[in-house]
Amino acid sequence: MHVPGVPRLAGPATRLRLWGVEDAPVLAAAWSDPAIRGRLEVPEPADEAAAVRWISQRERAWAEGRSVDLAVTDRQSGAVIGEVGLSGFDPARRAALIGWWIAEGWRGQGRAAEAVRLLLDWALSQGPLDAVMAEIDSGNPASAAVARRAGMRQVDVPGLESGGRAMLVFARTRTGAQRFSGD
Repeated sequence: MHVPGVPRLAGPATRLRLWGVEDAPVLAAAWSDPAIRGRLEVPEPADEAAAVRWISQRERAWAEGRSVDLAVTDRQSGAVIGEVGLSGFDPARRAALIGWWIAEGWRGQGRAAEAVRLLLDWALSQGPLDAVMAEIDSGNPASAAVARRAGMRQVDVPGLESGGRAMLVFARTRTGAQRFSGD
């Protein structure tokens, strides 16, 4: 699936932008956060060199239509405070998965919901998608709340598990798109 260039996306408190190699120390620090490590796959070792490699591969992943990964930044200071991205593209359904994290110290301020909403709004209006889903561990009520605040609705997908844990599925569709049924 061809993923067109994402314009600069900004909300009242956050901006989304491409990752730069200068962001490697922040990314490596996030990867060492137990809350992030417990929910995401991170490289081993999760150091600055691995972060530089990951960041350096983002443009190629985007060009090949595998993922869109954006740094979430504080609008006022420009500091990187998290990540939001699209992956698992399904060209036939014009669908993808969305995922995110916010660094410790920035959580609980509505930053994740704003970042997710910004990317969803773009992907479902100007971007290539008709549906975006989030698969959230049932033991992660904070992320479920983020999905709801970003305008996603829970979809019933019985029996979905990851690592032995039940997963909740949230979806948002393009206005006028065929409703996503989960099948």
